[in-house]
Amino acid sequence: MQDDPAFIATGNAPLIRPHDDPECAYPPMPEAMATFTPPPLHALSPDETAGGCAVLRTVIERLGSAPGIVDLASCDPAGRRFVDEVLGEGEVLIRIAAPRDRLTIRESVFAGVWRVQHHVDGELRRDDLETGPVPEAVYEWAERLTADGPPRRPRVFPEGLMNAPALLTEIFDHSADCPADRPHVINLSLLPLTPEDSNFLIDTLGLAGLSILARGYGDCRVSLTRLPNVWWVQYFNSPGQLILNTLEITRLPAVVQAAPEDLEDSRERIAEALAQLK
Repeated sequence: MQDDPAFIATGNAPLIRPHDDPECAYPPMPEAMATFTPPPLHALSPDETAGGCAVLRTVIERLGSAPGIVDLASCDPAGRRFVDEVLGEGEVLIRIAAPRDRLTIRESVFAGVWRVQHHVDGELRRDDLETGPVPEAVYEWAERLTADGPPRRPRVFPEGLMNAPALLTEIFDHSADCPADRPHVINLSLLPLTPEDSNFLIDTLGLAGLSILARGYGDCRVSLTRLPNVWWVQYFNSPGQLILNTLEITRLPAVVQAAPEDLEDSRERIAEALAQLK
């Protein structure tokens, strides 16, 4: 399985269509789990770390108050390398693809601290750090990508369908009336679906171009459909087998977002990392 979440956004069928294991076959045991590892800090002179330390102190302040953006434009190359070394790469990677825009958002090893890079026509226009449960750009682009030409509720159904018509009625109804604090989850793994059902769901909902990879005990892959507030959320074990296939109707699935206690923990850990340099 590829690590790049953009692989989901290609519409490649095997990652969206549920797979049934052969009868009586036992899945392999999980092999590994991603856990927090303090970033290695190399010996650097105060001149090399001054700009980066100032950025990280601002990040600590943001984590202790309202979420916000920390501009990296004023940080010199040495300071930016230092920031990259301290923050590292975490478990969540978000890719957003539009005709002219490409956004890559990667969580650092400190939950709730995100690196946001936005290219327009191949040119880097934004390179910032952002603190909070998830960058605001994810919400903005989720709305933008589903606003233009969302799929229509189907009125004619092909032969061979069993549960797809009822499921699509449920999906379209909840998409139109989606409360911010109460996600609606449809567990497709527990439903009897014919191959025609699965194909029709995929073809009707489509993909919008926003894909997310969340690592942990296996992978969670999240893809925005073209229908507003409707997400494919799929869980894979460490060998790469699909073990849970769901549709979540919500503004953004909770699995992507850093929890408030994670933000406080990140604040303390970054402060500890800076204290090691004194």
